[in-house]
Amino acid sequence: MVALRVSVLFSLVAFSYAFPNIYDTLAADTNASTLVSAIDQAGLADTLKNKGPFTILAPINAAFSKIPKADLDALLADPSGALSNTLLYHVINGELFQWDFKSGEHVKSTNNHVIRIYTNGNGVYFNQAFVVKGEIQASNGVIYLIDEVLNAPEGTILQILGNPDYNISMFLSYVNKVHYDSMFNSTTSSTRYTVFAPTNEAFMSLPEAARLNIERSPTYLRYLVQYHIHSGTLHSTSLTKDGSVSTLHNGHYIGLTHDSGTGEPLLNHIAHVNIADIEAENGVVHVISHVLIPSTVANIVG
Repeated sequence: MVALRVSVLFSLVAFSYAFPNIYDTLAADTNASTLVSAIDQAGLADTLKNKGPFTILAPINAAFSKIPKADLDALLADPSGALSNTLLYHVINGELFQWDFKSGEHVKSTNNHVIRIYTNGNGVYFNQAFVVKGEIQASNGVIYLIDEVLNAPEGTILQILGNPDYNISMFLSYVNKVHYDSMFNSTTSSTRYTVFAPTNEAFMSLPEAARLNIERSPTYLRYLVQYHIHSGTLHSTSLTKDGSVSTLHNGHYIGLTHDSGTGEPLLNHIAHVNIADIEAENGVVHVISHVLIPSTVANIVG
């Protein structure tokens, strides 16, 4: 029996070495040429040739073409910093096969950031990226071709709300007032959140008297903030069908429809998603164009 086990083990090892390594496997795929060039620039080729095993989430060429040129140029111009950090976010220690996947589970990248796995009738997603081809075997790991470049987390949800580039500081101030700041700054809790954060202009467009009444009432303000938070992570790929989204404001849901012209998501028939899928260590943030008003607050807004 021992001899049989040794023979089987030897056969499996020999079989795995029949495959080229991860780097050479990617280099042989014309649909991954942009990724291979980025790997070379970041100095990660040797790691992907000689170390592992890894699970590689490999953006195809079309995924890179979705990135605005100025952003892509800036990424490539910082090979040892932003580029390396982004690429390492696409690498997971060990081999993950599809039979291992559970929808909603979290795994860690090699640079210690969370990646969320979703499965549905369409297939498998890593964060917002769809797996276009999976389980490509290499001698030192397994590769999944994906249709989006994953965004490395930009910090906690609280840190993202405080980023002046997103113009959502008023929502941050309300989060602080209802004492959700520690919740949104935690990376130790297993609970993740989706935040629909209205722009400052969205809040300023409310009638001034109504906005001031909300700000002065701890109860109304808490209801409003809760109504913009979903427990769990919803990337843009989860917002493609009409329906509703549960919120922390118990029993109150956000209506989800789609613009008849563009097909883009509409929240409560009014709010567009201006910026989607801002990745956080403890969830995901979407910047939206209008304030969402729950029925419990509607009487003072009009």
